[in-house]
Formats: sequence, C-alpha cells, structure tokens
Amino acid sequence: MTGEPSLVWVDWRLAPGSVLRDSLWRLFFLALAAFALLVLLLSGGADRFLASRYAIHAVLRTPLAAGEGEGLARKVAGLPPVRAAVYKDPEASWQEFLLAYPGIDSLRSGAGNPLPGYIEVRLRPDRLTSADIGQVTSALRNVPYVERVLAGEEQLPRLLRWRRWASAFAWGVFGSFAGLFSLLFLLQERVRGISLAGEFVFLAERGVPAARMAAARAAGAALSAILLASAGAVLSAAALRYLLLRYPALEQLVGPPAELLSPRIAAAVAGFILCAAFLAAVSSLIGLRAARAGRK
Repeated sequence: MTGEPSLVWVDWRLAPGSVLRDSLWRLFFLALAAFALLVLLLSGGADRFLASRYAIHAVLRTPLAAGEGEGLARKVAGLPPVRAAVYKDPEASWQEFLLAYPGIDSLRSGAGNPLPGYIEVRLRPDRLTSADIGQVTSALRNVPYVERVLAGEEQLPRLLRWRRWASAFAWGVFGSFAGLFSLLFLLQERVRGISLAGEFVFLAERGVPAARMAAARAAGAALSAILLASAGAVLSAAALRYLLLRYPALEQLVGPPAELLSPRIAAAVAGFILCAAFLAAVSSLIGLRAARAGRK
C-alpha cells in the first residue's frame, strides 16, 4: 500500500473473497427482508383481507327518484374512511338474492320486487377501526333516504380483535427476522475483524490512527449496505409486482401493484435502506473492537 490510500474499502483490498461472500449473503437477506416489509406495508397484516370481507350496508327507502341512489353513494364515497361505495338498485338486490337462494322466483310473481335498493360501503384497510366504522354508520343514519344500516355489530368486536392479533403476529415475525438478520451482520463483521486483526495492527504501526480506521471502515460498511439494500429493495419490488400481476387474486391479500410506487412505500423503503446502513456501520465498529480485543 503506497501513498495515502482510502481506508473506506480497505476490507475489499485485504480480504476480497470474504467481503464478496458476506455481501452476497447480505443481498439475499436484505431482499427477503424488503419483500416481507413491502408485503406487510401493502397488506397491513390482515387488514386488506378483512377489509375486503367486511362491508356496511345502508338499506334505502323506496321509492327513490332517479339518480338519488347513485348520488348518495358518491357522497358516501367521499368520507375519509371509505374506499368504495356502490349503489345497488332493487333489481340488482333481487338478482343477488336469487343467486344466494335459487328457486324462489315465485315470491316476486304478482307482488313486484319485494327487496329495496341499498348502498354497499367498503372501508380502507387502514381505516378498519371501531371509530371509523362509527363515523360512517352515523353519517348514514342521518340521511333521510336510509331506512336501516347494517354494520355487523354482533361480529364487529371479534373482527377487530382478529385484526389486532394478526397485525401483532405479522410484525412480530418480521421483527424476529430483523433481529436474526442484525445478528448475521454482527457475526460477519466480528469474524472478519478477527481474521484481519494482524492487518489492522500493521496499519496502526505505520501511523494510521485507530479512530480514522474505525470511521473509514464504518463508512465503507454503510455505503456498501446502502447499495445492497437498494438492490434488494428493487429486486423484491419487481418480484412482488410480478406476482401481483401474474396472480390477480393476491390483490385481496396484499394490494394492487400500483401502490408499490406510492409515497408511503417510497418513504418506508428509504427508511429500510438507512436502517441497513446504520446496522452495517455499528456492526463494523463492533467487529473492529473485537479484533483489537483479540490481539491483547
């Protein structure tokens, strides 16, 4: 080593094979972690699935003037917790009833359509809470056209309880995986630091300050983690987008692929990359400290 070479990539010069092997493992686990994080953020744990199964039904009075049902549905769709609100006229209600209970067409003969129209309201996955449900149902009950609001009050506490448990379990599993991944970072840096302890002593004996060595290696580890985490996030996003496009049914569990480009996901990915860089830098410092302790 001649002149004043940069110490940022000193590990690559001293042990390229070890660093390459560790980097490939890190890329693999970072891609897995990014994939799991994207799935969790899009799905909200079980939020999206439960939101796709839960609906509020506002039964309307009859008769309604033309366009009143559609107009009311548009107003309901404008409420913050609402993802979609669709008006079903009496004829659509009757056809749905026949699909659920076939063979009872005679109920309608001579008596007209016995069923009223209704509005089906679907909530946003992240707004599936008792407060938001109460906001929507209260707004609907204050509308003169609405005769009755069906919100599944009997099953609602159980639904919300399952939502909380599923979310806690999903994030708990992700947190455990993140902990194991952090341990991998630490072990890799510790093993490499011990194996290069002699090289570090050699550099120290030739006037390289210990603080400079530590800061440079930490910076190199952080920069490498940023590159690897960015690559892992891109690979995981591409794989998830392919799966969502290839299997549209997954949207009910995870979400639409278009949301992968939302500001919320972009901010989360940026945080993920910064966390990986911080973890790598700290692990590098701990590894160098272990190397020094091993030489004493």
